[in-house]
Parts: sequence; C-alpha cells; structure tokens
Amino acid sequence: MTKVFVLLLLLFITPYSYATQLEGAWELVSGEYVDADGKLIDYQSIELNSLKIISTNHFSFTSVKEGKFWASGSGTYQLSNGQYKEVLKYNSFGESPGAEFIFTTKVDGEYWFNSRWNGDKRVEYEVWRRIE
Repeated sequence: MTKVFVLLLLLFITPYSYATQLEGAWELVSGEYVDADGKLIDYQSIELNSLKIISTNHFSFTSVKEGKFWASGSGTYQLSNGQYKEVLKYNSFGESPGAEFIFTTKVDGEYWFNSRWNGDKRVEYEVWRRIE
C-alpha cells in the first residue's frame, strides 16, 4: 500500500516540479524561424528581441523588431516529457484563441532551448536565458 501511495505521489509531483523549472523571466538570446516564403530568418538579422514571463500555468511574451513592437501573445502552457506546448488566449499576430504551438524543449542551467517542427522540418528554434 505504501509503495502505491509513493508511486502516485511521484506521478503528481514530477510534472509540477519540471514545470517549475520554467517559472520566471526569460530573455531571447538567439533563434531562427522559417517565414511564409520558406526562407530561414535568423533573429539577429532582423534585430528581434523578446521577453517571456512564465508562471505556474501561464506564459506571456512581447517581441520587438528593430526597436519597434513586433508581436505579443499570452495563454496557458503544458510541459511534459520534453515537450512544451503553448495554447494562445490573446495575441497580436492574428492567430485564433486556442491555437497551439508545440516545441521539443530542454532546460540546461540558465538556458532554455526550444525547437518547433512541421513534420520532419524544423520551422522555429529559440534559445532563451533566464534573467529572473
């Protein structure tokens, strides 16, 4: 009976403790994405900067391009088994509420790495650094 209780406790605690690795403020260090024309765009080449805030269940980000507002979004997220999924509630870039963005993810020290795929093609890559 005790073993079953401990196993159930671990099943509930483990996802929560992994999610808490993301809580805080993150600054975009580098990245790239594939634009609508299929061209790979390096974030540094367009002077893209972004800040993302993660709470226990929610995320919010604001991005600027060449010093001017570019995009923002917020909603909920889920984190499990190396997958980070954002579910938008609000955004400035025309996505419908409920749109999902799914990344393979890894936290290594103060850095957070995300890759988003469309089939076998990577369409976005982000490196974030914890600032708080």
